[in-house]
Amino acid sequence: LDGERRLEEEQRYSDILCAIDLLGNLGSKDFIDIACSTTPSNAPNTPATTVGLTTDEVTNVIFYGLQQILALMTSGLLTYPTLARRYFALVGFMMDTYPEKTGPGSIPTALFLSLVETLLGGMSHTSVDIARNSLKGLAALARVHLEDGRLLAGHLMVGAVDGSGGGGGNPNLFGDALRRLLTEVVFSPDNIIWDRLEVTALALLPLAAVTIDQGIFGGIVEGIAMQVEEGVKREGLKMAFGRLMQADVVGKVKNGGCGGRMNRVRFRKDFEVFVKDIHSTVLVF
Repeated sequence: LDGERRLEEEQRYSDILCAIDLLGNLGSKDFIDIACSTTPSNAPNTPATTVGLTTDEVTNVIFYGLQQILALMTSGLLTYPTLARRYFALVGFMMDTYPEKTGPGSIPTALFLSLVETLLGGMSHTSVDIARNSLKGLAALARVHLEDGRLLAGHLMVGAVDGSGGGGGNPNLFGDALRRLLTEVVFSPDNIIWDRLEVTALALLPLAAVTIDQGIFGGIVEGIAMQVEEGVKREGLKMAFGRLMQADVVGKVKNGGCGGRMNRVRFRKDFEVFVKDIHSTVLVF
């Protein structure tokens, strides 16, 4: 019986790996450029015509493929390094490159939430590549939500049922993502933050901007501070957070989406100082 299970898992591994590679090739820039090319019109004031597939059709196929893969994926299969690396690379790439294609009008809420959960699990993975791909995907979703809060709104509504009959959304999605980013990555007892420092800052800034007005960010910080020894260390942690989350930087990101390259560079530098400070002076957990 064990031999049969092993053969079945090996076959599933091979099938899923082939499917991931196929979907990855479909999403590549080279394929998109060829499959979704346009032909200029010879008539004045006439738009170019699309030849072959549209980008929406290609991304729909890839997300549909991911939905089928998720149904077959198991925690055991994700222990295979090659499969795990390619799977997280594909999910991270799609969320990072096509976040505007992830609204409820494009993919079911159940699929969206499953993909987000994949990214949340990946950001603290021991593989740096998996963590970076996951964090990039989360950052892109937070940025697109800042740019147009209507796009993902359907995924964030309690009791909302998507077109496929899937369950309701998660109104605390970005707050949950921020909490897990801070507790599982920035303040991880395993000190994993050092090999994913820059991309963590890339995700933290828009996630904080999404949640800061609702008091979610402050509540998460307070919860983390309560786990630190009362007194100088606890107050020092709160002050470090205050220095990191400068109102002008967060405000520009919140109002303009990405906030500009200079603000992102500034935040990355401030975040590095913040991490070095808290890990050297504050005993967390």
